[in-house]
Amino acid sequence: MNIITDGMDIVIDFLKESNFNEKKFKQYISSPQMKIFLRHEKRLKRQTNKETVKKELKRVFLNEGYEDNYGFYVLRRNIIQLEKDVKYVKENEKEIIKRVSTHVYKYLPDKMEINPNIVIYIGGLDGGFATFTRDVYINIGRYIGNLKEFEKVLAHEFYHARHISIKKKAVLFFKINFHPEKVMYDSLGRILEEGIACLVQHGSSFHIDDPIGTLTNRDMLLSKDYFEILNRALQSIKDEKPDYRLICRINPYVLGYIISKTIYKDKGLPILDEWTLNFNYKKPIKTYINICRKKGKPSGFNSEIEEWIINL
Repeated sequence: MNIITDGMDIVIDFLKESNFNEKKFKQYISSPQMKIFLRHEKRLKRQTNKETVKKELKRVFLNEGYEDNYGFYVLRRNIIQLEKDVKYVKENEKEIIKRVSTHVYKYLPDKMEINPNIVIYIGGLDGGFATFTRDVYINIGRYIGNLKEFEKVLAHEFYHARHISIKKKAVLFFKINFHPEKVMYDSLGRILEEGIACLVQHGSSFHIDDPIGTLTNRDMLLSKDYFEILNRALQSIKDEKPDYRLICRINPYVLGYIISKTIYKDKGLPILDEWTLNFNYKKPIKTYINICRKKGKPSGFNSEIEEWIINL
C-alpha cells in the first residue's frame, strides 16, 4: 500500500505562477492528477473537459477575486499551505497508512483485506472516491491545512475499497444491473454502503461537519425530511413503479449514518458485517427497525414501509 503523489510538483509549480503559463498548463493538463480528475468528472457525466478547465483557470489567473466552479481559486490562494501538506504526506506516508488502517479495522472483520494504493489528485469539489476498486483517490485540495480530516476521508474510502472476492463482485454486479431488486440496491444498499463508510470516517459520535458537506450537523437535524424522501422512493418501488427522480434524491450519507450508528451502538459489528461481507441489505435494515421498535423510537420509515421491509 502506497500514497502516490506523482505529478503533484507539476501541479504546484503551475499554480504558483503569477500569470497563466501556456507551456506549464500543457504539462499540468497532461499530469496524472488532471487525468484522474477529468476521468472522474466524465464518469459523473459533468460537462468538464480540457477546454472548460483551461477557460476557468485563465479567469482565476486574470482575476484574483474570481471563484471558479472547480475550486482552483482555493488552491491558488493557499498554495504555500498546499505545498506544505503534500510535503508532509510524502514524508509521513507509512505513519499515515498505519494510523488509518488501524482505525478502519475497528469496523471491519480482521480477515477482510484492505490494500489499495492511495492516489493523491487535485481538482474539483469532490473529496475522493473509490468503490470496489484497487485504488483510493483523494482530492487533497479539499483538505488544505486540515490533514486530520484528510485521514478521516481516507478511512471512508478504505471501506469502499475493501477486498471483495471475484465471485461476490460478480453476484453484486448482476443484482445491481439486471436483478429485479436493482432498485433496492440503488436505495437501501447505497444507504448502507455510504452509511457504514461514514461510521468508519466519523465514529459513533458525530460532532464535526465533513469539509465536503456530505455529512453535517445541519443535515442531521433535517433527517426527518430525508426520511420522507426515502419513504416516497420506497413507496414507488413497493408499487412496482420506481421513481428514479426520488431515488436519486435519497441522501445516503445522513440516512446511512443514522441507521449504521444505531445498529452499531445496539448490536455491534456482526449485523453491519452482513452488508460489508455479503451485501445483504435486508438483515441490517430490519434490525434497525426492530431496535427502534424495542426502544420506542421512530425509525423514520412510515408504518406501511416498515411492515413492507420487515416482510421482505
